[in-house]
Amino acid sequence: MWGTALVGLAAAAPLAADPIAHAPSSLPAAPHSFPAPPSPPPASARIVLLGDWYVLVHFREVSDAPADSMQWDDEVWRIEADGSGLRWLIFPHPEFRDASGRWEVLAGGEEARSLGAWAPSPEQQREIARGLRSSGQDERAKRLRSSPSGGWASAGALRAVSVSQIGYHERWRIQEAPAGPIFIQEAEMGSGRTQLSRGDTRFRTRAVSGGGDELTGDYLREGEGEGVFRMLRMGDSSPRKIHR
Repeated sequence: MWGTALVGLAAAAPLAADPIAHAPSSLPAAPHSFPAPPSPPPASARIVLLGDWYVLVHFREVSDAPADSMQWDDEVWRIEADGSGLRWLIFPHPEFRDASGRWEVLAGGEEARSLGAWAPSPEQQREIARGLRSSGQDERAKRLRSSPSGGWASAGALRAVSVSQIGYHERWRIQEAPAGPIFIQEAEMGSGRTQLSRGDTRFRTRAVSGGGDELTGDYLREGEGEGVFRMLRMGDSSPRKIHR
């Protein structure tokens, strides 16, 4: 699965109009205005995204007709300096000491993710603020470099594959926009005998609050789901909090 200037990103050109529609939010409301920083911004304002973040998504599959069929997912993101660029790591299995509401027991005794738009309780929010632990299982990471078109982007492309092999590649980008950064994960898959398939997952910031410690906005998984996201800075970004 898974805002405010950034080191070297402040000079990036704003994006053109984005086709993502503003999804109705089921998360706590946030102000929809974000004053532009002075130009150029002070150095201290250019590192706000570095650190560990808890990212919660409320979304609805595009095939789901009922308006109340919301689902949830969450991840821990780490964004760290990597020489002159960035390293973006995604840990898809946050671990709460208090897991209340996150799981439910099915008739057969198996545990499954709870239905609906789960949101952390006040105690769970305090746990997030202190810093969550997260398993390194299924960890993903990309190195991002300054992009000629503005922002940051990972390198590489889908390599040519034979007719009997299927290739897969992801390109991650962080692009600046007036309301805050847009986090983009572009996926490509194909083989020598099939048409190339592409799909994007986007987290578009609509508001920044809490002095840059909370970002909220729209979530879009192309052709599959849409909703809203909330991104909270975790207070302790020390490596011991993330099990690698």
